[in-house]
Amino acid sequence: MRALVIAMFVLLGLIGCSSSVISQYAEEQNWSALASYDVEVGNKPRSAKALRELGATSESVQEDYLSAYKAHMDVYCQPENAYHAGILGKPRNSVCIDDSPTGWDYEANWRTGLEAGSIF
Repeated sequence: MRALVIAMFVLLGLIGCSSSVISQYAEEQNWSALASYDVEVGNKPRSAKALRELGATSESVQEDYLSAYKAHMDVYCQPENAYHAGILGKPRNSVCIDDSPTGWDYEANWRTGLEAGSIF
């Protein structure tokens, strides 16, 4: 029972951290940083409605977000970067694995890094 309570507090803390990061980027109108954050945590690109709710009301700003998302995905989801993500114990990134043309290679490198990281 004690472990369940601790797990719930940890989960709530993580949810709070992620929403505060999102809120910060939205307040700053930093849509490029939000796009990078979304790629790195494995979020699919935000819809126009979701972006409007965060304050990105113009179409050009929404297009900037999508452009930044794609550009960051092209860099971050390189298979060479996956090993490092695995070593760090980062969770499976469905954006890099499922939505990238080299996703299978990314996943293989990530798994190798994850196994190597568990040795330490």
